[in-house]
Amino acid sequence: MEPTAFRAHLVTEAALLREAALAAPAEARVPTCPEWTATDLLDHVTETYDHKIASMRLLRDPGDDHRTDRPGTAADRFDAALADLLAEFDARGPDTLAYTWYGPDQTVGFWMRRMAHETLIHRVDAELAADRPRTAIDQRLALDGIDEILTVMVDWGSRAWSAELAPRLAADAGLVVDLAAADRTWTLAVGTDTVTAGPGSHPDPAARIETDPAALLLWLWRRTDAAAVPASGDRAAAARLHALIDEFTQ
Repeated sequence: MEPTAFRAHLVTEAALLREAALAAPAEARVPTCPEWTATDLLDHVTETYDHKIASMRLLRDPGDDHRTDRPGTAADRFDAALADLLAEFDARGPDTLAYTWYGPDQTVGFWMRRMAHETLIHRVDAELAADRPRTAIDQRLALDGIDEILTVMVDWGSRAWSAELAPRLAADAGLVVDLAAADRTWTLAVGTDTVTAGPGSHPDPAARIETDPAALLLWLWRRTDAAAVPASGDRAAAARLHALIDEFTQ
C-alpha cells in the first residue's frame, strides 16, 4: 500500500476510534485491555502519537520521559496530537529519515503504516468498550496488517530481541502453522531462538488457519480468542501460536 493510503486510513480509523471512545461510559472497561477505561484508551493513543512525533523530530528514541503536556479533555488532547502527527507526516514526506524501532526501515513512511494499524486495532478496542457492532475493516488494510505483524513484529522482532525471547521460543520450537486470508498465504515456523514468517505454504504444517482478512488480523492481535478462527490439522498447534503471538503484541 502507498503511504497516502496509510494516511487516509489513519484519518478514518482515528475518527471511528474517537467516536466509539466518547460513546462509551467514561469509566467503561475495555474488554481487550481490561486495565484501561475508554478514557485511558484515548489517552494511550494520544501518547502514542506524541511519541512518534518526537521520534521523527529528535531522530532517536524519545523514551518514556519525553511527553507533550496537552491541555483539555481526553478528546481535545487526542485531536491535537492527531493534527500534529498528520502535520508532521505532511511536512516531512514518507521517505524522510526518522527514528523507528524497526532496524530495516528508518523512515517517516514506517510510522505512517504503523500508526494506521495501531489506530485500527485500538478503534476495535473502543468499539468493544462502547458495546457497539464492529465497523468493517478494509480488506487491503487488514491484509497489510497481517503481513506487518508476521514479518516485522514476529520474524524481525524474534531476531532483534532473541536473547529475551529465546526461552519462550524454545518451548514451541518446531511449530509450523500456515495462515491464509483472501489470496494471501504465510507460513510461520518457530525455531529454537527465532521465528521465520514469510509468504507461501508449508508442505506439512501442523495446522492451517484460513479465514477472512479481518478475522485473521484480529486473531493475531489477540482481540479474539484462540478458537475464534477455523483451523485444520492440529487445533492445539493453532492455540499454541495464538499464545506465542502475545510475546510480540500488546
